Amino acid sequence: MKTIAICNHKGGVGKTALSMAFAEGLHSRGKRTLLVDLDQQMNATQQAGVKTEDEAIKSYEYGDIIPGDTYVTNAESEMTKLDTKLNMLDDALVDVDGYDYVIIDCPPQLGLVTRNALVAADEVIVPVTPNTSALKGFTNIFECVNSIKKNRHLNPNLRIAGIVVNMYDARTALSKEVMSTLPPVAEEAGTKVFKTVINKCEAVNRAQSEKVSIYEYDPKSKAVVDFNRFIDEYLEGEN
Repeated sequence: MKTIAICNHKGGVGKTALSMAFAEGLHSRGKRTLLVDLDQQMNATQQAGVKTEDEAIKSYEYGDIIPGDTYVTNAESEMTKLDTKLNMLDDALVDVDGYDYVIIDCPPQLGLVTRNALVAADEVIVPVTPNTSALKGFTNIFECVNSIKKNRHLNPNLRIAGIVVNMYDARTALSKEVMSTLPPVAEEAGTKVFKTVINKCEAVNRAQSEKVSIYEYDPKSKAVVDFNRFIDEYLEGEN
């Protein structure tokens, strides 16, 4: 079982859309997937159409999900009181088996909830949007990952699988500039920028508004093509 955290401390980078498309696309390829919704906005949970009561793991059309919960909003203050505040998710996932991939949709900040995800993960994928804050955003994630790797009691084997550029718009000079400046930064950090970019596509926003999977909302959309190419590239990199 491989656990992958989709992480960026900024909101609005398409983190949840990527997490869901990644998990659902892997599921459509015959992989057993579990999506973990740690974002307090619970967009993945709402899009999956599941409720938070009863059992912890819910099944929906595109795999299994651990739904988000409004209590995540207050979790940061409560977790500071615990001795093992960074190992809670890792401990919880020890008893979870039967999956090929666990995909964690992290909240948009580098607090204790996100750090729990990084401690539990084997890899991190960092989605960025092509804007002036992309480099700083990745640098903050890189520093957080390094701090966790340095502690042998947390996750010394954690690695950044790569950066994926989301909401790319080939018409803008800024998008092209970011694509040229990110690779050397990624290389210096010991990772890479995925060759596949996720182009800006209105179908993603509409699917989220309708609270349905992008694969269901518009399976022929440019976004679905891009997500599938990204998944193919990821799986090829594993091999």
